[in-house]
Amino acid sequence: MSGFLGAKEVLTTDRVKEILRKKEYSFLEEKVNLLEVREDSLLLKISFLIEHKKRMISIEEKEPIVVPFKDFNVEDWGDGVRKVADIK
Repeated sequence: MSGFLGAKEVLTTDRVKEILRKKEYSFLEEKVNLLEVREDSLLLKISFLIEHKKRMISIEEKEPIVVPFKDFNVEDWGDGVRKVADIK
């Protein structure tokens, strides 16, 4: 039986991907947690929180990801006003 305002949307992973792709959300929070710094890489956990039609949807990785440190740009910003130099 559908409610007064109609049937409630049933979410699937494909539908959530479509919501993200088409930006059908009213709120987006992106979060990256640094879990560990290894010899030459970083261990990260990435998650998203979106609001779609007054429903909050949480999306997070099942397993942390390893990103090589060489894939990042590292810069010296001195007092924070402007970039001073690239750090190699």
